[in-house]
Amino acid sequence: MKALILYGPGDLRLEDVKEPELPSGWALVKTEAVGICGTDKAFYKGTYPLFKKPLIPGHEVAGRVVSDGPLKGFRVVSEINFSCGKCEYCRRGLYTHCPYKKTLGIDFDGGFAEYFVAPLEALHRIDGLLDPVTATEVEPLAAVLNAFTQAPPKPTDNVAVIGTGNIALLTVHVLRWLGLEPVVVARSGSSKAHYFAEQGFRVLVDDEVFSYIREKTPEGLGFDVVVEASGSPEALDKAISLTRPRGVIHLKSTPGSQFKVGMTLAVVKELRIIGTRCGTFREFRRAIELLSKGVVKPAITKIFDGLDNAVKAFEASLRPEEFKVVVRNTS
Repeated sequence: MKALILYGPGDLRLEDVKEPELPSGWALVKTEAVGICGTDKAFYKGTYPLFKKPLIPGHEVAGRVVSDGPLKGFRVVSEINFSCGKCEYCRRGLYTHCPYKKTLGIDFDGGFAEYFVAPLEALHRIDGLLDPVTATEVEPLAAVLNAFTQAPPKPTDNVAVIGTGNIALLTVHVLRWLGLEPVVVARSGSSKAHYFAEQGFRVLVDDEVFSYIREKTPEGLGFDVVVEASGSPEALDKAISLTRPRGVIHLKSTPGSQFKVGMTLAVVKELRIIGTRCGTFREFRRAIELLSKGVVKPAITKIFDGLDNAVKAFEASLRPEEFKVVVRNTS
């Protein structure tokens, strides 16, 4: 089969490889579409070291099951954490933190190939609900939902989202669904900020946000909740400055680089800083529902047809104007 192999920073090659082995209780899935996420780009740029060399990247993936079993013939999306199901963390219900897990497209070969494998329990049917391209947004949306499952905002909270990328857009849609009207904090010159403004979200650029805080938040002390979704090394420091005493900061970026942050203010304000990763089966089910009903409207700006164009897709995904790039497998 054809597969996109990442050997190191900037070294991405389309090669012929053997089909993956199929363990008992797993399914072989023919890839139909796979999205390029921030982690994929960080691996490609080298800001996030590879956990497996070489690696077939890609975990925002949809496809159709082709192996025998209860899901044969069905279109599915896959969770990305393949856990042991036996250790203490799995038995506590924390299977996404299983110390023996494999993670699709991270330390286990992912979806940028004609076929990938996944455990049956990690697959969610989407027939009649989502097309394959839209379905690539299930995994990142589930990750956003997981943050608010762990620390849900209150209906009266003032909320800001730092960033204008894909995770930021999914986040503001979820917050609106929860009954809130988040403020988007963008850098000056952002090529993506207009997507948010066009969908009715208030966008504040650079220091405009501090004027907003003084005028619109109680005593001018800051937002109740701030979501860092930009991946900028300076963003956590900014989030701390924007959050009120005893407020909550959600970290939703995994860019691989270290944050530059002074923690004294976070201690003085007694802030809660919460990092969250991937969605569980509950968030995956809800993500499929929200996308299928049009509650969350992703912005997929470019689609490349065929794995032969996957390297071009990676290069395109690095352009500032591209929001989300998806490769559709046409073989």
